[in-house]
Amino acid sequence: MGEREFIALMAALTASTALGIDVMLPALGEIRAAFGLAADSTTLSWTVTLYLLGLGCAQLIFGPLADRFGRKPALYGGLALYALGAAGAALAPSLEFLLVSRFLWGIGAASPRAMALAITRDIYVGDRMARALSLIMAVFLIAPVLGPGIGELLLLSGSWRWVFGFSVLTAAALTLWVFRLGETLDPHNRLPLDWRRVTGAFRAVVSNRATLGYGLALTFALGAFLAYLASSELLFEAVYDRAGQFALLFGAGAAVMALAALASARTIRRLGTATVLGGALVAYLLSGAGAAAASLVTGGSPPFWLWWVLLTILNSLHVVIVPAVNTLAMAPMGEIAGTAAAVIGAVSMGVGALLASITSRFGEGTVTPLSLGYLGYGALAGVCVLWATRAAAAQRAG
Repeated sequence: MGEREFIALMAALTASTALGIDVMLPALGEIRAAFGLAADSTTLSWTVTLYLLGLGCAQLIFGPLADRFGRKPALYGGLALYALGAAGAALAPSLEFLLVSRFLWGIGAASPRAMALAITRDIYVGDRMARALSLIMAVFLIAPVLGPGIGELLLLSGSWRWVFGFSVLTAAALTLWVFRLGETLDPHNRLPLDWRRVTGAFRAVVSNRATLGYGLALTFALGAFLAYLASSELLFEAVYDRAGQFALLFGAGAAVMALAALASARTIRRLGTATVLGGALVAYLLSGAGAAAASLVTGGSPPFWLWWVLLTILNSLHVVIVPAVNTLAMAPMGEIAGTAAAVIGAVSMGVGALLASITSRFGEGTVTPLSLGYLGYGALAGVCVLWATRAAAAQRAG
């Protein structure tokens, strides 16, 4: 498999996790009506939260399995669960069944999420890995561009159940594509699947201060972005009465994010990962402060285009920050890449989803909680990066 196809496949695997959210966003109104929920109810935010919790927690299972049996068997098992959860959501007779299916769907999505990072670490390291992850992120962002539009088209053709059924076909297509991928785990790096070895690998990840610090930075960055994913459709409708423009503007924002990821890949080649990360964090904090100030001054409903531009800037900086902290976190973890990717993914996604649910919970009729979330979580991410950078420097000096 050539480099371009490899990046496209890794992006598609990563995008499958996002597609599980993005394609359903236009259907939330119909789903609320189908299960007798109020038009402004935030109950369906649990369809996102539970999906993300499954996505986070199950990586702790797939990581050690991948270090023992290889990346491809772990991928096949995850994609099978992904399809099963999507089918369950499509056929759900009740809201409770839908929520359980979403959690199972998230468990399946954990495999392509963790394996894409582990496989990339198997092949690349350092600035080359950061550049590859940035390119993967750029291609991956096709999902947010196309996802809501696909959802809208499926709603025109049928009910909201068709939206979930589409993801079953996505899992099948990815499974066929993975056949072309060679196994990237070196046979000499296969690790036994026993409790002592697995817990030892977990300890190696969390005891490395640089890996832990960059992983926590990723967690806080995801907390803000996932809150946006969970609440954006409702804010467009309830605060700005722009439900009909949601798919278009959501996709336009994702297109800007893809351009930012491409620019980041080029800039990393010239300046290095650490420099790009530092500049992006400073810009993120300034933009977050602007969004928070605009929200507070206007009582939670700043002018729509000001709010949308600020959030697009923040989300674009997010796709610069995430590949950088992922790369720096994984740098010392080459021999246990599967487990390390799982731990980092589980903590960042699981805790990030909980942080997002806190923010989304207070978001009825106002954008202030989301704006404050970007600023607060961004500041915490910056503190974690500073701590991790000092730890990494100390490790090199030692």
